[in-house]
Amino acid sequence: MPLADSLWQEERTVINRLFTGSRCKNLRPIAHPAGAIDRHTHGTIRYGLENLGRDLVMVDWDTGKASMVFPSDIELLTPVLEALSA
Repeated sequence: MPLADSLWQEERTVINRLFTGSRCKNLRPIAHPAGAIDRHTHGTIRYGLENLGRDLVMVDWDTGKASMVFPSDIELLTPVLEALSA
């Protein structure tokens, strides 16, 4: 088996839905193909994931855009337990 194939098999993406439905806002402007997402824009977390040793969060913004961001780029507004019960 080629080395590249064996490395690919060990690399896994893990989806985390613990924060799904939690409200958040971004702490800095975020680049997006349809135009920047301004600072303090609110959104809803769709899921989190870990890939290549990095944590990322998929957020559906209230502006209609969606993007992957680093956890340090957002601040949670809704406590996780409230989001899970909603």
